[in-house]
Amino acid sequence: MSLQKALGRWIVATVVLLLPTFMLAEPTDAAKSTAQTLFVDLQPLVFQVRVIDIGSGDKYSLGSGFQISPQGHVATNFHVISAFAHEPDKYRLELVTSTGAIESALLRNIDVVHDLAILKADGLTPQFLSLASKPLEKGRRIYSVGNPFDLGMTIIEGTYNGLVKRSRYQKILFSGSLNSGMSGGPTVSATGEVVGINVSKAGEQISFLVPASHLQILMGLLPATEKTINFKHEILKALYKDQDDFFTALLAKPFAIKSLGELSIPGDIDESLRCWGHSDDTEDALYDATHQHCRSDDDIYISDNLVVGDFTYDAEWISSTGLNPLQFYTFLQARFTHSELIGVALEKDITQYKCNTDFVAIGNHTWKASVCFRAYKEFAELYDALFLMALVESKDKGAIVKSGVSAISKENALALFKAIMESVQWNR
Repeated sequence: MSLQKALGRWIVATVVLLLPTFMLAEPTDAAKSTAQTLFVDLQPLVFQVRVIDIGSGDKYSLGSGFQISPQGHVATNFHVISAFAHEPDKYRLELVTSTGAIESALLRNIDVVHDLAILKADGLTPQFLSLASKPLEKGRRIYSVGNPFDLGMTIIEGTYNGLVKRSRYQKILFSGSLNSGMSGGPTVSATGEVVGINVSKAGEQISFLVPASHLQILMGLLPATEKTINFKHEILKALYKDQDDFFTALLAKPFAIKSLGELSIPGDIDESLRCWGHSDDTEDALYDATHQHCRSDDDIYISDNLVVGDFTYDAEWISSTGLNPLQFYTFLQARFTHSELIGVALEKDITQYKCNTDFVAIGNHTWKASVCFRAYKEFAELYDALFLMALVESKDKGAIVKSGVSAISKENALALFKAIMESVQWNR
């Protein structure tokens, strides 16, 4: 994982209350700066997290973290320490305290789906940050802490805006500007309780946090002993369970149906998909086309070269007044492509696509359908899956329906594509 890419993603934090927790009283002096008070009091409990390349002895990636137990457990983002999780013989972990002291750390648990990791270091004080027990009211001021660009601890004030709507994974919308290197740091309320964990930035004053509740769950799953953990196996288990839970629930209910040209198609397949539409009807065009494009904004960081979580669904209705039948079929064939359905992946991580294409009858009409799979080399039983279907029996009217999903089982992919295919009808 490169230093640049390792420093800018998203995470959340929560904590098990084992001993009296570190809490800050609400400032009573109106003239006293809350941010200044928090900066002073939080500084001993927030660390720079480093992944060190053993061969060179130099920093490979940086992030932030914070203490969440009196035993020295420290929360951070999975993407900050992912290089170590994949290759523990090549890297080591260390924490840099506010005084400049360096502490060796162990990786104790991960939640790759929510981009969380728990480290443990000896020699830390028993003080730790407590987690907010309930969500804040929207509009409350909150304070993000971290180490941006290896420049030292920084505090950023912003606004709590609740959970992001239409998202597969819970994220808090934070009106504040996170910067690279702040990933894994805490965002706290005015009383110093952890509301969420710094994860990513979408633009000026638009950033995201992982709710602290997910860290609370992860703390509850800590191994009883400091045994060696196969983190690649833990990643596979988490990815498989996540996709199985999601698509089982999605397919348990029928799709809502909408009209697109002369088609009836699934509308919003899931609330996590954001859909846009547009039409092509210029005067000099020899055809008219109406499009719907749906994409998920959610992803799961696996490594520097592998990010999964893609889920796309597109549909087009096309009619022609100026193309002859051969030209129209050739035009449709050119649009029968899997391109841009899901992101690219390196050959070292994934195999080549294998496709099966055939003609099928749907509602007394002939469609050309294709299903493709490529396998993850290190995560057996998970695939990238693509689906296309095209209405090909008319000389001047046609349709293209596409879907793509990453890190899905073959069983769930085929069930999803079958449900989409059976929901499409040409209303001739």
